[in-house]
Amino acid sequence: MANDNKYIPALRFPEFQNDGEWGLASVGIYYKVQGGFAFKSGEFKDSGIPIVRISNIPNDGNYVDTNNCVYYDRIPNEKSFLIAKGDLLIAMSGATTGKTAVYNKDNEAYLNQRVGLFKSTNSQNYYPFICQWVKTELFQNQLKRTLAAGAQPNISSKDIESFTLIYPTSDNSSNEQKKIADCLSSLDSYIDATKRKLELLKEHKKGLMQRLFPAKGKTSPEIRFPEFIGTKEWTPKQLGFIGETFGGLSGKSAEDFGTGKPFVTYKQVFNSSEIDFSECALVQVSENEVQNSLQYGDILVTMSSETPDEVGYTAVVTNKNIPECYLNSFCFIYRLFDDESIDTKFLIYLFSNDAYRAAVVRIAQGITRFNISKTKFKEIELVIPENKNEQIKIAETLSSVDKQIAEYDKKIKALELHKKGLMQQLFPKL
Repeated sequence: MANDNKYIPALRFPEFQNDGEWGLASVGIYYKVQGGFAFKSGEFKDSGIPIVRISNIPNDGNYVDTNNCVYYDRIPNEKSFLIAKGDLLIAMSGATTGKTAVYNKDNEAYLNQRVGLFKSTNSQNYYPFICQWVKTELFQNQLKRTLAAGAQPNISSKDIESFTLIYPTSDNSSNEQKKIADCLSSLDSYIDATKRKLELLKEHKKGLMQRLFPAKGKTSPEIRFPEFIGTKEWTPKQLGFIGETFGGLSGKSAEDFGTGKPFVTYKQVFNSSEIDFSECALVQVSENEVQNSLQYGDILVTMSSETPDEVGYTAVVTNKNIPECYLNSFCFIYRLFDDESIDTKFLIYLFSNDAYRAAVVRIAQGITRFNISKTKFKEIELVIPENKNEQIKIAETLSSVDKQIAEYDKKIKALELHKKGLMQQLFPKL
């Protein structure tokens, strides 16, 4: 346990137990933050040296995302703006202001303006230590205070260099920095590898869905389970002929929310393919009030979004024993006339495959915000297998992949929580 009024970590490696307390200093004494080059967008190339821009600093992640890099040939005084593997970068403005990421590619890259680079002023500093320190509560709290004081989301090099840094001060300081950074970096690498496996699994599912559902203009999928080969092709069906739409909550004011009966939020529908009723919010609904309550098998649909690609997201009510529950006013309900004709689990994938998503984008209307109407929604035509056993087989196959995805996602959250707890012990509190 840390001694009172002394900056000593709660958890310390054995070889540093007698090295005394840590010290405080301004970041600028040990690290300078350098800005990037003011590239002109019209001069970007299709090949050359990649440029790391603000868009390459992820909102949540340890490493620079280079998937959407642009390129440049050569710039004046280029060595001043080149970054190398292991460099720590920080977004200086925009939506990701204050977010940090390590450049982990082998090739050099250019640093764009509004992205800062931490540069050590002391050869005794172990650079990966600062890469971990910027994730501590101490750095994050100072960052929040600085951003809260400004009218716009941006931060300057001087701001960052004025932050308080806490660090080992003994003669063995560089070794302790290295031990801490290497421990946390190895955990970062494991988390990153797990995230890559998760992304590969998601890509596998995407490819599987493209083959298990008919392509545009087709009535039979590319691959079919052996027992259904040679059976009847799938049938095109307009949604308005097999189901009806119902609105969400209406006539509610702010005072009606917070207590009462459960209702499914917009976020639940947007983020999940199945509804978890334990996550519902509450709303007051009187006994004689006319509102549409949810039923088993209902498909819940988001009506609007900032982009056409994100409108019309769906979630299915797969719980047969649901409580009396309602839907938020920014979504609507699609309910089949014959709830026995289509397997409920199959609906999850029918309303998330490429054909459905393409159809929704076509009917989305708007300029700054895109909307779909219930009338246009019912005009959508989807191709559906008549054989319910085939529906069930497809749903079971994709559901097994979803379970693996959920397991990886749970593992990543557990690892990130473990790292957060470890950092709180490896770095002293102020």
